[in-house]
Amino acid sequence: MGGVGWGGQQPSAQPPGCAQHHSPGPRTGTSSSWPLSGRCGCRVCPPALPAPSLQFQGTWYMVGVVSDDQGFLDSRDSMKMPVVLVTSLANGDLALKFGYSTPDGSCQKMDMTLSKGAVDGQFSNAAMAQTDVRVVVTDYKHFAVLYFETQKGGVRNVWLQLYARAPELFPEGAQKMQHLAPQVGLNPSQGALLPKSDQCAGAFS
Repeated sequence: MGGVGWGGQQPSAQPPGCAQHHSPGPRTGTSSSWPLSGRCGCRVCPPALPAPSLQFQGTWYMVGVVSDDQGFLDSRDSMKMPVVLVTSLANGDLALKFGYSTPDGSCQKMDMTLSKGAVDGQFSNAAMAQTDVRVVVTDYKHFAVLYFETQKGGVRNVWLQLYARAPELFPEGAQKMQHLAPQVGLNPSQGALLPKSDQCAGAFS
């Protein structure tokens, strides 16, 4: 399923990188969201959770991605589902360990620290050129949607990543992500569902 578009919606007629503002809907079920949004250039920043609680820790699987980053769009057909271990640090930062499947059948591991920002719930990672990272919606037990902005060589790109506790698509999470995509200037056609891989199974157990 690598490279499968997130949906069949047609591209917006708005100028590139712009989206109309849609206020976040009310909280429903057990999903947690924070009613904070604003302008990011001509985009709309998604709602952000306060600093993720200890409930957010543990193993996640990145089951879907939507982005306008050309490198991602060029390589998404060959991508497989990474496994991610999240740990909340005492200083408020988030430590992430990633396990990526490689073409030779091995599992490549990578560590990353998201540094907390001045605004509660915002993070960044200078080494990865990630200027704004937010957990925008999660129920902690099944799914989470993360928002990323990157700034490389004067080019700004936006990402939405869908995480799930199990290596399979969780319907409510997919719906949340599809709803958020046009709000941040992305089209579902810029997305991919990532196929499951056993190469990194148990990588952090």
